[in-house]
Amino acid sequence: MLSGPERIVVVHGPRLSGKTTLLGQWRAADASRAVDTAGVLDPVPDLTGDRYWQRVAHSLSSKRREYDDRSIPPIDPAPVDLPRGHFDEVKRLVRSWRGPLVLVLDDLHLAGDPEPRARELLQHAPPGGLRVIAATRTAMSRHGSSGAPADTVSVTPKDLLLTDVELTAAIDHAGVTATDRIQLGAIAVETGRMAGLVDVGVDALRSTGSSRASPVGPVRRGIDRVVVRVLAGDPELVGYREDIVRTAVATPLTESAAAVAIGGDGEGEGQTTVIDRLAAFERHGLVVRETDAPEPTWCYPDPIRASILRVAKAETPGLLRDTRLALSDHWLELGRPHTAFVHAIDAENWDRVLEILRNHWRTLYTTTFLQMDGDLRRIPVDILDSEPLFGSLRRMHSQFSAPKDSPARPPSIETSSDVPDDAERLMRMISLRIDGRFSDAAAECGPLSRIPEPEASTRSARDGPAFAFLHVGLSLMLVGRFDDANQMLRRGHRLGSGTFIERDAAGKLTLANAVLGHLVDAESWWDEERRHPQLPPDSELVVRPAGMIGAALARLDRLDTDSAIGLITDLGAPADREELWGFALYVYGQIALTTGTAADGLRYVEHQMRRFPGWCGNGAVAGPLLDAVRADLHLALGRSDASTELVGDSSHPLTAPVRARTRLYDGDHDGALELVRRHDGDLRCTQRDSLELNLVGAAASVGISARRDAVRYLERAVTTSTLTGVVRPFTTLPHTTMATLAELGPELPVAAHGTGTGSPSSPHEVTALTGREHAILRSLETGDSISTIADSHFVSVNTVKTQLRSVYRKLGTRSRGAAVEKARRLGLL
Repeated sequence: MLSGPERIVVVHGPRLSGKTTLLGQWRAADASRAVDTAGVLDPVPDLTGDRYWQRVAHSLSSKRREYDDRSIPPIDPAPVDLPRGHFDEVKRLVRSWRGPLVLVLDDLHLAGDPEPRARELLQHAPPGGLRVIAATRTAMSRHGSSGAPADTVSVTPKDLLLTDVELTAAIDHAGVTATDRIQLGAIAVETGRMAGLVDVGVDALRSTGSSRASPVGPVRRGIDRVVVRVLAGDPELVGYREDIVRTAVATPLTESAAAVAIGGDGEGEGQTTVIDRLAAFERHGLVVRETDAPEPTWCYPDPIRASILRVAKAETPGLLRDTRLALSDHWLELGRPHTAFVHAIDAENWDRVLEILRNHWRTLYTTTFLQMDGDLRRIPVDILDSEPLFGSLRRMHSQFSAPKDSPARPPSIETSSDVPDDAERLMRMISLRIDGRFSDAAAECGPLSRIPEPEASTRSARDGPAFAFLHVGLSLMLVGRFDDANQMLRRGHRLGSGTFIERDAAGKLTLANAVLGHLVDAESWWDEERRHPQLPPDSELVVRPAGMIGAALARLDRLDTDSAIGLITDLGAPADREELWGFALYVYGQIALTTGTAADGLRYVEHQMRRFPGWCGNGAVAGPLLDAVRADLHLALGRSDASTELVGDSSHPLTAPVRARTRLYDGDHDGALELVRRHDGDLRCTQRDSLELNLVGAAASVGISARRDAVRYLERAVTTSTLTGVVRPFTTLPHTTMATLAELGPELPVAAHGTGTGSPSSPHEVTALTGREHAILRSLETGDSISTIADSHFVSVNTVKTQLRSVYRKLGTRSRGAAVEKARRLGLL
């Protein structure tokens, strides 16, 4: 980013984020270029105002003398009337420079507001061009300024955080060995990946003396020493010590919250004082201003905030408690009960905690369900169990987190009246579903689906219905009512805009549409799900599986087997708390069928099913889904009797295709046709089911010499495949059967009869690349490493490798360079 063509580069970050080191390393690496570089690097803290520009002018003059020594005139002669200020001198020197110039201005906030100064320098750019690379602790609102240059790039505080690769390299460079993933993760969390604190983490690793010892304690103590030294090293910060502690309590640190924490009223002179103090904290690099927040908002970097609170807890615990309670009152008044709830828990004022739960539990659970699990774990069990409702909510979360093979005792959600309200009904539905009583949970969906959508456009008004529709959709999907689930999830996605619900609903819509065979819709929702940022690890574990399972199934149906394997491999075995475990095992079994590993697939599916006993009944769609795929796996192993034992007595539409295939396998053509006709037009069947049944109908008709019927069935199968993009069902019948069907006349999909392999010579001969493969292919042009590509696409390295193998196979190439060259030749890049 620093080496790009943009005229202004702004490196914005707090103290200890590594800005100066970054500029110094870049400047050293860039020294060989034929571009003059001058400016200020690592200035002392008191180099403020005009003295800062004096240093810049001195740097430019020194660079000029280098040219004078070589008899090369770099600038025009100075005018007779010299400018009065040092900044004017800098402008004169810049304007008259011969050749391109780069100004490196570290800690530009020392000279005042960085934005107007940087823009003014560009107005005096020399003929050879000027680039300004500025580092600052204060946010520059250049995008909101009419005079801001368009060719500007920002290195944000997030960009400055070390990646796993960089963190590992820093530790290796320091000569610390035997670092495992647990230690690496602990250092990443405790240091917040801030470059200036990583050295503290490295020193902690050295001090533990054992590769097995946890570095957390030493890292925290080291960070505390750094923070205390910073706070005590500047007279202005010493005077603000108590205010720093108070504002560190506030999350979010809005202007109004800061006024409450500090003790001002937020109006008039008090408001100015609050803003001035926060601006001072920003100049000193303690806080970062969030420029895109709807109201003025700052935040302390996580490790800095945690350190301030640790020190304050030891020195002034009463100050922490009082500030937290004041902020709890503040957020309740503003209608944000969850923020108030968290502050009350932090204060360990259990009476206040219970009061907020008692008055706002419906809002808390319908808007911040993912966070509530962690919140309740911070409250003593005896406190929660002191009231029946709260004890039930705690047990519901325990039930949700417990392994399915040793479930927790389900809670009883008591209703407050003869007619339960929507929140009580929603909690009961979730509890029933988690307990494996899927039909009972679905029975609660009717009234909840009729919750009116709010006319108000505020998030607080939308969150409750959005959360309800999300869980109604999931409950309906788990009993196989995919169309109804689709409708509810769409409503949840629309109302949940800007929250985790929006992403969660998109992932579940990916899965619902993939199961229905609506591949275009499934892939569209998968793209929508992936545009959202990752959630905290515990929340990510709940939200991510639906989209990954659905995307894997959709890609498998297009016979993009490598991508499907990559997604399922990334997902791993179903977690103990995973409600969509059945869908994940279904896709795994289908992959085994497609790749010819039926025995391994069957062993894996049946092994994992033992972890979820009793979760295939009570109306669960996982039952027929897994019966169907296991029956197909038995057929692939030549065991039609085992297949019949699994699904012979089933009447579920999801098992109809494998029941028909089993009869076809046994030579019972009439029996197979009877099943095909029975489910012809059955709206409970998915489009994939319909395609598979028509293929069986074609094969069975050939078996009884009914060629016209066979052609009719095959034409219907091909039409459905063309409309949906589903081609995998054409691989579910033996090769000899498909060869016979290929002679009937209708043209089968390319993938069905194995053509399209080898090296393609035109784009039309290339098996269609998926959207993700196209994105990976475009990334190959940059020359980035696989780990960098993985980070930019929010996937693992293994997924990128799998997608690359698929790209190579489809392009008929064996290397990155060959793939890029072939893609350009074919017009794919």
